[in-house]
Amino acid sequence: MKNEFAKNGYYILRNALTHAEVDRLAGPIRAAFSGGDYDTYQKGSAYPAPGIHSMGPRVLEEHPEIAEVSLAHPAIVAAVQELFGEPATLAQYWSIMRPPGAGISDKPFVKGSTAHYDYKPWRCVGSYVKWMFAVVPFVDYTETAGPLAVSPGSHLETSLLPSNGRVHQVDAAQVPSSNEIRLVDPSLKKGDVVLMDGFLWHEARPNYGNSDRCGLYMKFHAKSSPPACGPTIYPSAVHDILSDDVKHLVPYHRGDGRYAAVRDEPVGGIDEARLVIEDSDEKVLVLGNDTDGWQLPKFAASEDPSAHILDVCNVMGSLVTQTHDQLGLQLPWLSWIIDLSEPVKDDDTEEWRCRVYGHRLQTAAPVLKSANDVTRQHRWMSADDLEEVNSAGLLECGPGVLKWLHMWQKEEDEDGSPVTRSFGVPSTDVEYYSFNQNGNPKGTYRIGEFDENGRPAPADLG
Repeated sequence: MKNEFAKNGYYILRNALTHAEVDRLAGPIRAAFSGGDYDTYQKGSAYPAPGIHSMGPRVLEEHPEIAEVSLAHPAIVAAVQELFGEPATLAQYWSIMRPPGAGISDKPFVKGSTAHYDYKPWRCVGSYVKWMFAVVPFVDYTETAGPLAVSPGSHLETSLLPSNGRVHQVDAAQVPSSNEIRLVDPSLKKGDVVLMDGFLWHEARPNYGNSDRCGLYMKFHAKSSPPACGPTIYPSAVHDILSDDVKHLVPYHRGDGRYAAVRDEPVGGIDEARLVIEDSDEKVLVLGNDTDGWQLPKFAASEDPSAHILDVCNVMGSLVTQTHDQLGLQLPWLSWIIDLSEPVKDDDTEEWRCRVYGHRLQTAAPVLKSANDVTRQHRWMSADDLEEVNSAGLLECGPGVLKWLHMWQKEEDEDGSPVTRSFGVPSTDVEYYSFNQNGNPKGTYRIGEFDENGRPAPADLG
């Protein structure tokens, strides 16, 4: 399995689930689509009209028991973790419903014309560098229903570059035009599970049949490869139902209903964010004074109002805007360090979650906007300086700040294990990226380079 996966970028677990297990999984998901309880319900024509209808983790709130035949299925978990060589974390739980006519237009479909891959630095479910799909088809993906075609070996076109001491750039393959892509149909059947490297090119073809094409599209990332945008938040119901040996699959969750979903508006469950902003001399920005104390810059976190279900939980757009408006700093990217969560005081039914991101500037101690009620005074402190003010009781969340800085500078997680971080950007920055879509010139696009305005560097269009 390992050799085939490494060579081709995918591996098929034939008959991994029994038909009874697939039906047990598919039942609540199909019912949610039929009942209009899915995330894209408000956008465009509703199921059963032709279209690509999708749903995120919301089904796990009322039906956490389906975890046993999906994200925590022993055959899937064992294969994913064997391929990673380490523990896995669930990143995406996404159901797609394609009724008859989905993907069909007035023009004949050209095979390869929708080829793409899902490494996306603007998404929580795409901004990691060691990850894979686990796709569970609910029906046979025949030529009529619409195969999930894959491009063997295409994952090798993308390269992870050495770390700069904090984060890794990525030379992301540019997906060329359809006539330059070799795609094969792996003939997925009900009960099969296909594992795909996250950098593998693939496409879903139109449904020319007379019945629904539906399946579950999960993503897992290695524990050592965190999402740059931060993790997706799941309902606590699914975490709580898991046995102890697989609870590590869903470490980020809320029990108050504020998990990743799109209802009347995007909901992600992130209330606040704190920023470890480091200058080129390894000094960290803190705000405050020597009387009242010092703190990291912190802001209320909010979702991009236009966020798709796969974009939720990325609150970077709100943070870079406030950092620019209040501090005069331009942060083209951020990279996730840790999430903090706790119950709201005097209210056991509500929870609070803070997301901590890191960023390293290319200059030393830039001048901020004039001090005001928001910025107060500011100072750039070394790790030793922070230790000193913490010892004096003048650093808010002092032990936490020192730990987060250590995690950031030493490229470690909260357990002290090495991690591979990369670049995360606001979800609205998708307009600057086209590398992962069909029709590019051959070559690579470097993730982690930005122009003088802090925008992703323009692609070489040949």
